This record gives sequence, C-alpha cells and structure tokens, in this order.
Amino acid sequence: MNTAFVLGLVLVASATVGASVDGVCEGNSENCTPNYSSFALVNASNKIDADFAEYTSQLVDKSFYFLIMSSEFDKYHMDRPGFQKLYRKMSDKAWEDAIDLMKYRSRRGVDGYLKQPDQPYDFAKKLSAMTELSSLQTAVEVEKSLATKAHLIHQKVSHDHFTKSGAEKIHYDPDTAHYLDEKIINYQSGVLRDLAGYVQTLHKITKNGEVGKDQAEDLALHLFDEYLEKSL
Repeated sequence: MNTAFVLGLVLVASATVGASVDGVCEGNSENCTPNYSSFALVNASNKIDADFAEYTSQLVDKSFYFLIMSSEFDKYHMDRPGFQKLYRKMSDKAWEDAIDLMKYRSRRGVDGYLKQPDQPYDFAKKLSAMTELSSLQTAVEVEKSLATKAHLIHQKVSHDHFTKSGAEKIHYDPDTAHYLDEKIINYQSGVLRDLAGYVQTLHKITKNGEVGKDQAEDLALHLFDEYLEKSL
C-alpha cells in the first residue's frame, strides 16, 4: 500500500479524534448531549432556545385566549356558531403547535421549560368589549405578533448572524429554519390572509361592526357566521 496514502489516513483519523475530544463528548460522557449548532450555545445570552421557550409560552397563551373567545360566541345572547368554531379551531392549533415545539426542543437536547414573554398581549382588556368584528381584529393582531416573532427567530438561524460588535454569533441552523418554515410560518401567512379578509368583509356589510341598527345588517352578519360554520 502506498505509504503516503496510509500516512494520510492516520492524519485524518487523528484530526477526527481530536475534534471529538474538543467537543467533550468522548472526554466526558456526562457532557455528551444532542446539542449542536444554535442549540449548543448553552451560556450565551442569544441562545436560540430562549426564543423558543418564549414562543412556546406565547402559543400556550394564545390557545387559552382563543378558547375563551370561542366560549364568548357560544352564549345565549351571542350565539355565533361560526365564530365559535373558528376560534376553537385556532385554539386547538396553537395547543398542538406548542406541544410539537416542546417535542422538537426535546429532540434537540434541551429541557421543555417555558419563559414569560417580555411583552405579553393584553387580552383581558380586549375581551371586555368584544364584538364579532373586534374579535377578528384581535385575532389578526395576535397572529401578526406570533408571525413576527417566528420571522425573527428564523432570521437568526437562516445565516450566520453577528452583533454590531461582532463579538457574538448565532450559528446557522438549517434544521431549525426548516422546522419553522414547515410547522409555523407557512400556516401563519395563510391564516393571516383569511382573517384579514374576514375583517374587510365584515366591515363592509355591518358599517364598522355596529350590528343592530338595521335588520339587513343583522341578516348579513347571520349569513356571514353561517358561512364561517360551513367553510371550516
């Protein structure tokens, strides 16, 4: 066998072993985890899982918010089965997304802890005087807030990102970027399109949502609610 070839194999093997030891997995089995790329920034202030922990909390909050909204339209004085079904579906989706995100974080080697959002949405204030139109407007704002947060996380893992000083670096993580695209971002763009369309339609047929002044408007709102119930 060619001596140069054998020497090359030895050098490659040595380099591989050296890299593994530097990664502490072979050096200490207790430190051997599935953490890598953006999830390996254990002590960094810009650790990507801190963003995911906050996002998971926002999804849980959203699930409860929309569950309450759903119940508001299932009462004797505001019986809107279409709106009730819409918000129950959105609540269930947020809950499923939160569970799936916890599973993904666990697969990447981190604990499934939650983190209180820095700027929680003031939902109680919106709920106190909610109408059919205002509920849709609230839904748009909640979804926009979540979509913006998802885009910011995606930006961090889509390419090497430096602070202004260049001191900190968030690693490129295509697996996380793909997860966000497939599980979160694609859904949000679609649901925001639908919700914004509902707002515009309802605004036109009810004179800014002020139902009750005209029987034709009451009928129009009833038909809109019926459309929601049948289309979902």
